[in-house]
Amino acid sequence: MAFLSTLKKITHRKVYFWLLLAVAVSLPTSKALMSIFPFLLLINWLWEGRLKEKFTVFRSNPSVWLLISVFGLYLLGLLWTDSLKWGIHDLKIQIPLLIFPLVIGTSEKLNFRQIKTIILIFTASVVFASFCSMYVWLGFSGTEIRDVRDISLFISHIRFSLLINIVIFSLLWFVFNPKLNTSRKEKISYLAIVIWLMLFLLILKSFTGIVIFILVSLALAFWFSFRIKHVVLRFSVYVFMLMIPVFIGAYITRSINEFYHTEEFSKEELNAKTQLGNPYRHEPENHQLENGHFVFLFVSEDELREAWNQRSNFQYDSTYPEGFNKYALLRYMASLGLKKDAEGVSKLRDEDIRNIERGIPNYLFANKYSLNNRIYQTIWEFNEYKNGASPAGSSVVQRIEYFKIAGQVVRENFWFGAGTGGYYPAYQKKYDEHPFFSNPKFRQRSHNMFLSYWVDFGLIGLLFICFAYTYPVFRERKMKSYLLLIFSLIVVLSFLNEDTLNNHDAITFFAFFFSLFLFSNYEDEALAE
Repeated sequence: MAFLSTLKKITHRKVYFWLLLAVAVSLPTSKALMSIFPFLLLINWLWEGRLKEKFTVFRSNPSVWLLISVFGLYLLGLLWTDSLKWGIHDLKIQIPLLIFPLVIGTSEKLNFRQIKTIILIFTASVVFASFCSMYVWLGFSGTEIRDVRDISLFISHIRFSLLINIVIFSLLWFVFNPKLNTSRKEKISYLAIVIWLMLFLLILKSFTGIVIFILVSLALAFWFSFRIKHVVLRFSVYVFMLMIPVFIGAYITRSINEFYHTEEFSKEELNAKTQLGNPYRHEPENHQLENGHFVFLFVSEDELREAWNQRSNFQYDSTYPEGFNKYALLRYMASLGLKKDAEGVSKLRDEDIRNIERGIPNYLFANKYSLNNRIYQTIWEFNEYKNGASPAGSSVVQRIEYFKIAGQVVRENFWFGAGTGGYYPAYQKKYDEHPFFSNPKFRQRSHNMFLSYWVDFGLIGLLFICFAYTYPVFRERKMKSYLLLIFSLIVVLSFLNEDTLNNHDAITFFAFFFSLFLFSNYEDEALAE
């Protein structure tokens, strides 16, 4: 009987580890599987038995029940919500926050070799997902990609960028920590993967992912600079760290100045006619710009319509699913500095015609390799917003309105929030009063996780959740745990720009890795910093 009991324990332990590997594989590749595997983990945990022993571990470890208490807060929040439907929806999303701390926190602790295996399997899955994205981005699938962020095939491009950051900084730990005794062959392989994922992060053009990469890199450089004993070398590191934000700031400033460096025209030039003798229409009060050129100056619409219809099968006054509309044509011609008349159309190359037919509004955007396009698009969105255009659909600018609306909801539910799911009717009420968010597609949450917690559970709930996520790090003596701290830094930085933990894929990877790094012995005395 003792033999069978031991065999059963070993079998369940192996299944437990295999399921952890399966979760790691599913995170960047399958939303469906990342829903199934946690429940299989729970079933294996229950089937293994020893529940009395596990309950003793649970009861004696505040770290486990503190993490689970966040799920309990979502359950408690159903008591004062105005929308039980959305409350249950949110509660289901948070289920991984119940399963992973419970199962991992009360199971036998994983060792360094097991944690490394999980990270490497996870790395392979992320790299595979990036290759799938490149397959589509390079056109091999036959699907045209209008927005490069759509190449994230399996999960949101923002969540994918977070996973990429986790892989990059985890592999760097294996490479540069001398106590891990990583072989030279491994280091070369890991560095090659890091370089590839850094390049892919630029290709993906995830603003959140790129900014987090830069900030975490600076934080690591600052952290390790204290270990440099050579004064000159340490000072050089500080100068290099300072130059990075200075360079980025200078680059953005130059881009803004170039955007607003506009032409000036005399009355004679504005009163001039086209080469065919037709008058131009000007809208000087309209400040829409493309590359410093006003979109609604020098427009001869009848002439433009006839000339365009002669060169394209896409009729000027129609819109097409490929993306073409006459506004894209006006913007594209303005971006080239062309007047919107027959002469301007004659100067368009065949490649320009194809770009316009695809709905590309600026010739710069035809270069899908350029990161500057993302910066330009953000500046353009702010210019439109400043001139009274709708922020809806503008990925950066609409966040300003989301913050404002969240602030209004917070003021009305300051201490205890609107309850689990109560955000939905509270937000809808504000959106109904808003002039720009009639489309339900753009009626979203605050895009800030701290604000989101405040909306749901008030200031008291927000402070409790911060405590529940922070105290276990000290309780488990993980203040110097590289993997846990880097992971936490990546997640917290994402909180500033995203409702990170209000999405199923994000709460799954958060609960999985946080529990994994918190309740494992991957940094024993031999590996301790």
